[in-house]
Amino acid sequence: MRDSRPIYSFPEPEKTTAWGTSNGGGAKIDLVDHELEKAKKRTELIRAHMSPPGALRLPPLLEKHRLKYGITDGALASQALFDRIHVFPIDGAEGDRIEKTSGGIFKPAITKLKDKQEGNRGVLISAGLTAMDRLMSHGVQLGDVVVTNKNVPFARRCEEISDQVLHYLVMRDGDLASSETLMERIRAGEQCITDAGDDGSYQHQVAAIREDGTLDVSKKQSVYLNDTW
Repeated sequence: MRDSRPIYSFPEPEKTTAWGTSNGGGAKIDLVDHELEKAKKRTELIRAHMSPPGALRLPPLLEKHRLKYGITDGALASQALFDRIHVFPIDGAEGDRIEKTSGGIFKPAITKLKDKQEGNRGVLISAGLTAMDRLMSHGVQLGDVVVTNKNVPFARRCEEISDQVLHYLVMRDGDLASSETLMERIRAGEQCITDAGDDGSYQHQVAAIREDGTLDVSKKQSVYLNDTW
């Protein structure tokens, strides 16, 4: 006679393994992130092409970001002239995995596409004298993390490490769109934008904020003067 009682659940299936006994059934499988391992090796190679801290006699901020972003000596081997500047490209956002930091070690296709569409983010590593005068008057200095306009730079190869080709971007000072580091100084209360003109004219400039809260609008000494560091 057929059982007419309702079925509320299926019987528990027997738990088995897809591995045969000859393949070590039940053995622990170690998963390896091969892209991460490659990135670590490339990072080691890049570090090997960098001088020790302080050896290149760079401005403090540029030295700090050189070590942070893995800027090799090859990128700093040439001095920009006239109104030209050099920008070392870095990843579009902070806090990404290790294979996407330190000198563009690894950039997926989507990141490269984003760079073409939105411009580049990088560290200002060199500036000609004409460019430096204009940059300093706008509160920008060597070592700043800057954002470039779209489709303006051309790339200059500076280092070839294993299968990785590193480059820096060459452009004019007016091709910069913004400075993230300048905004950090403003938010930290170190600098501000003020009008230093008289009653009949405007003269906006970036001023340093003293400890007593007053503004210092005097001309800042050039970042090239090593004896002031």
